[in-house]
Amino acid sequence: MTAVTKGAIIWDLDGTIASTEQAHFAAWQEILAHEGLDYSYDRFLHDFGRNNGELLPELLGPDISPARIDEISRRKEAAFRRYLHQGYGVRLLPGVLDWLKRFDEADVKQAIGSSGPMANIVALVEKLEIGDYFHGLLTGIRLPRGKPHPAIFLNVAAAIETDPARCIVIEDSLHGVEAALRGGMPVIVAGRIVESPGLADLLARMPEPECLTVDDLTQLTWPQIERLWSV
Repeated sequence: MTAVTKGAIIWDLDGTIASTEQAHFAAWQEILAHEGLDYSYDRFLHDFGRNNGELLPELLGPDISPARIDEISRRKEAAFRRYLHQGYGVRLLPGVLDWLKRFDEADVKQAIGSSGPMANIVALVEKLEIGDYFHGLLTGIRLPRGKPHPAIFLNVAAAIETDPARCIVIEDSLHGVEAALRGGMPVIVAGRIVESPGLADLLARMPEPECLTVDDLTQLTWPQIERLWSV
């Protein structure tokens, strides 16, 4: 059998590598309460993984200024980091550490492409003690368009000098999955999103590149990874 040439792995961070949902939700509720908005958990789940610059005009009105978006975003992310250091359920998700180690031992390039600001990425990676596994950490916070636009993942592929088609993206959100597919990258989807009708609709519209779904990364196998690199 011909050996499969290894590609690269691009990880989403929040909800994919680590459970940060409680800390993010608490931060959004705190900050948006000051803006007179009762932010529901269902709406939070719908918005999770999006760029603040696109989200806040939807929440607070289209006339919000860029300076106001930046000010609210900074307060929210500072609140998130405060909750992060308090714990708030932040932990590595099942199977993540094992795969970080396996990819590292196989000399597979790994990078993070996250919509969050770099301060959040660094704080979370340091808290979880996983920084040495990655060739790069990239934020989409300064990009004009966030997920589901593919720019963040295309930038990661360029940074680690790998053809996008050879990069497997590991994601947990509809916006992230769509961003990867639009960038021409195969995707591994993990978490409760796999049961979402929204994911089924998305994959019906975008059947290529290939998308593999698992309940969590403990179910993932090396042959499945190789198949995604070989298609």
